[in-house]
Amino acid sequence: THTALWVGVGRDGRVLYSSDAESWSEYQSPSGEDDDYWDISFGEDDDGDDRWVISTNTSPEIRYSNDPTAGDGSWTAVDIAGIPGGSVRTVEYGSDGTWIAGGKEDNVQRSTDGADSWTEITGLPSGTTKILCLATDGNGVWLAAGTGTKILKSYDDGLNWYVSGTGFNQINGLEYNNGVWFAASNTTTSYRATSIAGSDTTDTWSSVTGISEALWAICHITGDTWMTANKGDQPYLSTDNCASWTTTGVASPSSGQIMALASDGTTVVCGGKDKKVHTSTDNGGTWTERHTSDEEVLVIDYNKIKPF
Repeated sequence: THTALWVGVGRDGRVLYSSDAESWSEYQSPSGEDDDYWDISFGEDDDGDDRWVISTNTSPEIRYSNDPTAGDGSWTAVDIAGIPGGSVRTVEYGSDGTWIAGGKEDNVQRSTDGADSWTEITGLPSGTTKILCLATDGNGVWLAAGTGTKILKSYDDGLNWYVSGTGFNQINGLEYNNGVWFAASNTTTSYRATSIAGSDTTDTWSSVTGISEALWAICHITGDTWMTANKGDQPYLSTDNCASWTTTGVASPSSGQIMALASDGTTVVCGGKDKKVHTSTDNGGTWTERHTSDEEVLVIDYNKIKPF
C-alpha cells in the first residue's frame, strides 16, 4: 500500500507538499530561514519508516522529517562536523538503506542510519569541484557529478569512487531509471549510458540527439518516456529512453526557468522560478496551474523509492 505525497523545497527555506499534486500547502522551515534548499529526497530511516531529507546548502547541512505535512516542528537538523566547504548541495537515497550527500568541495558524505549521522568518504578522484547531483540504481551503483569535468561512480554503495567518464564540463542533473543513466549537461550536449562497469574502467557515454542547449531538471515518467527541461521554460520529451528528444507537442508550463520535474508515472509536476507549480497528465501536451508559492520552487520529489 502507498499513500501518495509530493514534497518540494525552494528559496528561503520554503517547504511545500500535496497528496494529489493538485492542492498544495506550504510553510517556512525554520521560521525566518534565508538560505535556499536545493535538493530533497525521499527514502527510509534505519527502522524502515518514511524519511524526507533536505540538503540545506548551509549549516546545519541536513534536515530530515518523517512527515513533512506536520509542519516546521517535524524537521530535525543534523550538523555534519568538519565537512569541507561547509555545506551539502545534493542528497539521494538508495533502496538498500544508504543515503549519499554531495558537498561543495569535491566530497561525498554517507549515512546508513537514516541520515542521523554521516561519514565523509575520502580519496575521491579529483575533477568534481562542486557536486550538484547524484543518482543510483538502488542496487549499490551511484553516480555523482557537478561543476568539474568528470562523472564519478561507485559500485560498492558509495564506499569507493572512480571515474565513470570525463570531458563533460558541468553536469547539472543525473537520473537513473528503466536501465538508463541520463546526464543533463550545462553545455549544448547531454549524455546517456546504458551500463556502468563494476570496475575502475571508464564507461561509455553517448551524446543524445534533439537537444543543443543546457539542461537542468529531469524526470522519468514511465517505460521509455522521460522529460527534461532547458535552463529556461521549455520542456523536452523522450519516448526512446533518452536517446532522442523533441519539443514537438510539449507546451511550456512556466514563465520562468523550470527548476523541478517529478512524476508518479502518470502525472508530471513542474516547479520553477515563476514560483508556480503546474501539472500535466498528457506528457507535457497541456499544463494546469495548481499553486503559487511565496518563493521560487527549486526541486520536487514523490514518495516512492527510486527507481520505480
